[in-house]
Amino acid sequence: MRAFAASRPACLAIINPSHTRPYAEVPAEQRGLAEDLIFNRSPEALAKYIQFFESLTPEAADASSQAEDAEAGLTTDQRLHFRILHRKKEGVEELIDKALAARLGGAVRPELVEGQSMAPKFTRRHDAAVEVLNDVLLPAMKEVGDKFGAGELILPYVLQSAEVMKKTVAYLEQFLEKLEGVSKGKVVLATVYGDVHDIGKSLVNTILSNNGYTVYDIGKQVPVNDIVAKAIEVKADAIGLSALLVNTSRQMPLCAMELHRRGLDIPIIVGGAAINRRFGRRINFVDESQQSLYAPGVFYCKDAFEGLNTVDQLVDPTRRASLIEAHQADILSHRDEERAKAAAPAAPKTTVPAVRRSPAVKDMPVATPPFWGYRTLEIDWKALDQLLPYVDRNTLFRGQWRYTIHDKAEWQRIVDTELEPRLRALWQDAKQKRWLQPRAIYGYFPVQADGNDLIVYDPDDYRKIQDAARSMGAAVPGAESSTEDPADSVLTPSSRPREVLRFAFPRQPNDGTKRNEDQLCLSDYFRPVKSGDYDVLPLQVVTAGQAASEYTETLRVAGEYNTHLQVHGVSVQAAEAMAEYVHRLVRRDLGLAEGQGNRYSWGYPACPELDEQQKLFQLMPVTDSIGVRLTEGFQLDPEQSTAALVVLHPQAKYFSVLTADSPAAEAVAAG
Repeated sequence: MRAFAASRPACLAIINPSHTRPYAEVPAEQRGLAEDLIFNRSPEALAKYIQFFESLTPEAADASSQAEDAEAGLTTDQRLHFRILHRKKEGVEELIDKALAARLGGAVRPELVEGQSMAPKFTRRHDAAVEVLNDVLLPAMKEVGDKFGAGELILPYVLQSAEVMKKTVAYLEQFLEKLEGVSKGKVVLATVYGDVHDIGKSLVNTILSNNGYTVYDIGKQVPVNDIVAKAIEVKADAIGLSALLVNTSRQMPLCAMELHRRGLDIPIIVGGAAINRRFGRRINFVDESQQSLYAPGVFYCKDAFEGLNTVDQLVDPTRRASLIEAHQADILSHRDEERAKAAAPAAPKTTVPAVRRSPAVKDMPVATPPFWGYRTLEIDWKALDQLLPYVDRNTLFRGQWRYTIHDKAEWQRIVDTELEPRLRALWQDAKQKRWLQPRAIYGYFPVQADGNDLIVYDPDDYRKIQDAARSMGAAVPGAESSTEDPADSVLTPSSRPREVLRFAFPRQPNDGTKRNEDQLCLSDYFRPVKSGDYDVLPLQVVTAGQAASEYTETLRVAGEYNTHLQVHGVSVQAAEAMAEYVHRLVRRDLGLAEGQGNRYSWGYPACPELDEQQKLFQLMPVTDSIGVRLTEGFQLDPEQSTAALVVLHPQAKYFSVLTADSPAAEAVAAG
């Protein structure tokens, strides 16, 4: 059913690639019987289906015997093609030897020549190896990509074929001289400066390198000058840039401008969660007036195979010019459409009076924390299982592992029998190899709201003032003052705790729309300065540890592409599980009801500015305590880390301060 489901929006079935075959590989007779039954094409469909499979012998049904039968009568070249396409690693080395021997007329290993010895086609092993690469292996991977594009293969299958390709090419390389002409082209890949995420870039690397390209992956957080320098050094045919977040994607147009300034003719491929095709078109312009285009082109690609297809055209002299011409025409057409929309009379906007504090939020009793300041927490490998219940299976299985199904009963069956066992196996692997090392630093800080700002006070100062108040028998300046008049508080201006810093939160605009009618700001959920009361701000930073990043990179380099994808997903979700673990600890510390206390992270709609995140590092020794640092792009490193504040107010809800035309909103809308 997957072949039919894949062609229909939002109807994609889930299958385990280790235990099933793609629909296109099922024998035509069996497919026909199944389709007749599913689509009720014949009154006898069920009877014929049952009769056929009841009479099917175990030997005929066995996948391995079918694979052997499928290879019967195939030439050596065809068998190599078949094994890459059908994800079979075993015996590819011997097939390479036979393919080379056939081209060399048995001059190297005559015992491997099948049939009667023929005159050699080549006298050098290198020439024979190049032909095997270009005429056998690369066409096999191209067919894999074509089937993926047609919906006949899912990503796990593609990665398994790439693993076979890598093993085959690794063996073939001993016969290749390190020279020009073997590679289809050279591509420099980088995650842009300030960005620590590279799973998407790694997938592009896998697809390009296993389709004949020489890839120079220069890592993550790479400055523009380093990218350009590497491209010049290796004489790159293209540059590939990846970014996860909006603020780091701004490095992409800077790269195009720098290449343009230097007069270089290197096309750029861009992709990542932060951008969409509209953004990709805009960054082709190298001037603010949008008159001058970067001539070689900046091409947005939604996935690795669109990237491969684009690079294939760019390195082909017969197709490059027409691609760039069509690309530029598309950019200019959309530019003109946007200008026409901007010139059209704007619809009248309804505005309402702006507020300094949302009237929708009411003051509520404030919790008392068990301590002021911060503490650290580490989950030892022996206790790692206590995080497993907090792993978000839906996000892991559907998002990171790329499986989807919409039938609830079937989804649950597959989760129970296939996906959950795989997760637990990887979890055990993490315990044995120590590639998950969850740690956290969290704490409670006295705060007051001042408009859109949240003032954070020195917790030691505040604690001393509390103690002094108790010793004097005065009103204690705790979570909530017992005096009716703030002027009666024991805190005089000279005895108020020291202000350490302020978090600045944006407020929903007063644009008269339903979504922004409350004009919310996160600071609204905390007691204001004028109340004389002090509120509690829980903060947390958690990580799965640097070992997770190192282990995933080891898997990628080793060619274990599917496992690399799965381990990366587990490590990301382990960090999220640690965040949930600490969040629940906060709830327990403060005696909150289940579900009370929302967690907000910087970079998301209620607090989109990542640079505010650096203030966490001023309040707590994050790097020294748990090994998490902040990049110059204000992202957490290691990638498998999260930071958040917890809002305790029972009215707290998730909302967005983004306007519909903001770059961040565009990225969210693009998915």
